[in-house]
Amino acid sequence: MTKQIILNLFDMAGAMHNSHGLWKHPQNKRHLYYNDLHYWIELGKLLEKGKFDTIFLQM
Repeated sequence: MTKQIILNLFDMAGAMHNSHGLWKHPQNKRHLYYNDLHYWIELGKLLEKGKFDTIFLQM
């Protein structure tokens, strides 16, 4: 019997418990993209290419 692997992405548009201080990193530009539809479309395409099953977004 083979087991199926399900790939999920959880993305949070804001500060979170597992990225302490990332918002202060000079190369972090996520705050510029969270309300840009093109960013989310490209993310979806990338995940589809990577065979991801689901994406959970918290805004």
